[in-house]
Amino acid sequence: MRTDAAAVTIVGRVASNPTVTATTGGERLSMRVVATERRYDEAAAQWTDGDEFGVTVVGWRRVASGVIAHVRKGDPVVVVGRISTRRFEREDGVTDYWTDVKADVVALDVARMAGRFARVEQPGPPPGPAGGDEPDGAGPAAGTPAAADRSDDPDAAARQEADPARPLVPLGG
Repeated sequence: MRTDAAAVTIVGRVASNPTVTATTGGERLSMRVVATERRYDEAAAQWTDGDEFGVTVVGWRRVASGVIAHVRKGDPVVVVGRISTRRFEREDGVTDYWTDVKADVVALDVARMAGRFARVEQPGPPPGPAGGDEPDGAGPAAGTPAAADRSDDPDAAARQEADPARPLVPLGG
C-alpha cells in the first residue's frame, strides 16, 4: 500500500453488486460500500443505528478479479485502501468533487457472515505425499480424510475440518 496517501479502513456492507470493466490499465472494479455507525442508547438499553457513510470502492487487477468471484451485494466486508478525491468542472462551470476509495485489500468479514460458509471437499484426490497417498498399498496415508474417517482419534474430525486443502465456500449461492 502506498504511504503518501490518506489510508482508510472501512467495515461495512456491499451496497451494490460489484462490476468489473476492462480498461487499458487492466480490470477495474467498482462497488458501493456502506458503513453504519452503531451506538448504545442507554435510555432505551439497546443498540441503535446512527449515521451511514457510503463510498464507491475501486480496485484493480487481482483485487478486481477476487472481488468479482466472491463478493456480492449485502456481504459484510473490510476494505483497506486510500482515499482519492478528484476535482472536475461540469459543463455549466460548477466545480464538483468525487471521492472514492482505491482498495488495496477487500476481505469478506467472516465474523459477520452468520454461517454462510462451510468447508467442502476439493474435486480430485486428497493431497498427500509426493509418491501417492497409499504407500505400499497399506491404505490411505495418515492425515488424509479417508484415514481420519476410520481413526479412533476423537480430534481427527476437527483436524479434518481445519484442513486448508478444503476451502471455505458460500452456502446456498
